[in-house]
Parts: sequence; C-alpha cells; structure tokens
Amino acid sequence: MPLIVALLLTLLSAALSAHAQAPASAPAANPSSILTACGHPMYPPLSWEQDGELTGIAPHLVRKLLAEHGYTVNMQVFGNWERCQLAARQGKVDLIVAAYKTRQREQNFLFSDTPIIADPVVLFTHFGNASQSPWSLTDHTLGLLFGDSFGDKFDRAAAQRLDVERVSSGKQNFQKLALGRIDYMPIGLTTGKLQAQKLGLTEQVFPLPDLLTLEYYHLAVPKGSRLAPLLPTLSARLQALADDHYIRRITFFFERHYLDAP
Repeated sequence: MPLIVALLLTLLSAALSAHAQAPASAPAANPSSILTACGHPMYPPLSWEQDGELTGIAPHLVRKLLAEHGYTVNMQVFGNWERCQLAARQGKVDLIVAAYKTRQREQNFLFSDTPIIADPVVLFTHFGNASQSPWSLTDHTLGLLFGDSFGDKFDRAAAQRLDVERVSSGKQNFQKLALGRIDYMPIGLTTGKLQAQKLGLTEQVFPLPDLLTLEYYHLAVPKGSRLAPLLPTLSARLQALADDHYIRRITFFFERHYLDAP
C-alpha cells in the first residue's frame, strides 16, 4: 500500500475513533438525551455486529448527526435483522440506522428523504450451478435472511415462490450457497463481495452480472417518534455530507475495517 494511502487511512481511523468515543454535547445523565438504535447486523460496510455492538457507515453517521443535536446513541444488536425491525415497531428502539423504503415498511416508519447509500443488488450463485442465467420464479432455491427485503417488486415475486429458504445470519446463507444447498442469494454487490472475501469463499461463490434491483438505504424512525420532526434536518445534513464526499471517504475506511477485524 503506498505510504500516502496508509497515512490517510491512519488519520481517518483516528478521527473516526475519536468521534465515536467523544461525549455528546448534552449531559449523558439526562435520559432524554439518550437514544437507542439498531440496524442490519450483517451488511458490511453499511452496518454489522462487531464485539457485541453495531458498527459501520450507518451507525457512524447516526451518531455523528444526532450528536450535533445533543443526543447519545446506544447501538443495539437484536440477533437478526427481523428482530431489529420488530423492536422498532414495538417502540423498543428510537430509530433504525438504515433500511430500504418499501410500502410495507412505510406503514410503520418514516424515512429520511436523502438516502445514506445506493445499493445495487445482484444474485450470487455457486460455481457448481449449471444454470447461471438470471433467477426465475419457476425453478431453483433462493436463500434469504429473516427480515430481508429487496424492494416491493422483488418482495412480491419472492412471496410467490415455494422454494425460499430463510436463515438468521449471512454466514449461514453463504455457507449454504457454497455447498450448493441453495442456488441463488440476493445481496448488495459490495456487501456480497466483502462477505465472500471475509469468509474465504471467493472460489466457491460469485455474483451474476445482471442487476437485480437498485435500492437505497435510508434512516428510518417509527411513526410518532420524537425524532420525526428532526428528519428533514437530518436529511439535509446527509445530503451535505454526500455532496462533500464524506460518505464515500468513510465507505473505503469501513470496508477495510470489516476485512481487517478478527
């Protein structure tokens, strides 16, 4: 790695660590200044569980933006993605750090106008799959996580399938795919490549070239949340950070952070 790139990564890492550890401007002892958040526990670099806490692009941005308004955010992990969404619907958390905006979710949540990231979704398959053509409704087994959504169109199609298998963790899905126990697995292209590399499965699984869908991850708060009036301001700040290429810069940092972590 060139010296200048290594130096920049070191400086960015130090800055992000210092920010994560810095106290919020409001007194931590004030319960009204403490928020609870959750997110997808296995979707790097957007968010993933590490050492019992949620980390990644979205948790970092949520902490950064809400600290500007005097809040401290506790990141919770609820075992899988579906349980996080259920906890938010039950009012056990104040916000979800990132979620696709779908018609079903809009019944319970409000979303930031500005997305955090765009997420090109593809199908991963295994090298033993003789049929590597795009997924169809009529054959092959599809692997999904509990709570997964890949947009309204995909969700309607998946609901019609009889051969969808759901599991709790991305690792389970990748291992099943590598062993040929499922034929296809939809996932964000960057996320899928990172997980395959981390799990040492790049020789067993690969993404198909066709784009399945292009979705966007947004901040999400339950309807009636005390944070709802703040959403327009948070959206504007997200747009400013995107325009300043801040989100793109930290994306590279969190990709390396995920791969380098034990």
